[in-house]
Amino acid sequence: MKLAYLDSNSIVKRYIEEKGSQVVDVIYEKAEAEKLRFAFSIWNAGEVLGVFNKHLSRGLLSEDAFKTALSDFLSESIKMTRLGSLQILPITTKTLIESWLLILKHHLYMADALQVSASKEVGCNLLLSADDQLIQVAKKEGIDAVNIETEPERALASL
Repeated sequence: MKLAYLDSNSIVKRYIEEKGSQVVDVIYEKAEAEKLRFAFSIWNAGEVLGVFNKHLSRGLLSEDAFKTALSDFLSESIKMTRLGSLQILPITTKTLIESWLLILKHHLYMADALQVSASKEVGCNLLLSADDQLIQVAKKEGIDAVNIETEPERALASL
């Protein structure tokens, strides 16, 4: 069964409607039907919470929309984990060291390096993102990666 890695931006699209949200919705539907597995790291969970909070503080989300997004993210993550469709990956020493090497090799931010190293460590077949630099580095590191905003059809076909 295919194992896809969702970066933080992709996860947010599940709970805040943006370009590419429909691709993430299909991922969650397939995962719930146990036709696909997906993963993200515990780091991504923190970044998602940070994005929700930033949207709230900037007035882009109402208090109610913030609470709904937060509640939906947490409850869906628990449900998908229990189903065995979602792996929430720890940040291991191996992941950190690989991330540092990726930072030096590809001049990445730590967050992006962690996403590439975590997806490699767990053996993901596909990385989904809207970040072109992250996608290019993932490809250089041997991971199939697709931009869910600019290539939604390819992303869906890859699932």
